[in-house]
Amino acid sequence: MMHIVETLRENAIADIDILRKKDTMGDVFAKPRDVDFAFKTKDRKQAEILCSFIQEMNFGKSSIRSDDHGMHWVINVIHMPITQHVVCSVSGFMLCLGELFHVEFDGWGSIIQKE
Repeated sequence: MMHIVETLRENAIADIDILRKKDTMGDVFAKPRDVDFAFKTKDRKQAEILCSFIQEMNFGKSSIRSDDHGMHWVINVIHMPITQHVVCSVSGFMLCLGELFHVEFDGWGSIIQKE
């Protein structure tokens, strides 16, 4: 139990660091945009299971990409604002999905949105 709590804490700190960097670039957090949440694993079957679960539960639009090194990436896209409470909550939920499906959550990203 403490492992997941500490991992969630570290994830929230990382999310806030990303938001601070985006703030210095003039990002308007309240403006909705596509946000990519990335997971990675060497186990193709686990990637497929996670991708299927995300699709079935309507937690976003997910797809699998594989690289030349045997790594499989599940990319889940959600159209949303990135205000701190919203993005930290969704990111924390994605981290929990990664833990549940034994796939590493690798963070999130989005294009800067200015007014």
